[in-house]
Amino acid sequence: MFGQATYLIWLLLFLGLPIAILFAIKRNVIWQQRRALTLITLGALVGGWVWDALSVQWEVWRYDQNNITRVWFLGLPVEEWLWIVGVTLLFGSLTVVLAERAKAR
Repeated sequence: MFGQATYLIWLLLFLGLPIAILFAIKRNVIWQQRRALTLITLGALVGGWVWDALSVQWEVWRYDQNNITRVWFLGLPVEEWLWIVGVTLLFGSLTVVLAERAKAR
């Protein structure tokens, strides 16, 4: 659709934009939990790397070379690393915000 930028554009729209909005609205609440968010992101990176790299190596799935930048790191395209970080931060931050909201009630 957008050539090699397809996956990056998709990540920007569906992860980057929601994360930016969430951070703009609830920056202080999220910042207070930065250590926890950092730790879960690191854990997700390790687990996601093992899972995805093995799946690519064993040909469980593949990445369409026409839709990625073709920049690979440790067996995965850079977009997949951004996906792992983005999903973890989005759902981790959303959990922090919702927990804070429930606590306030």
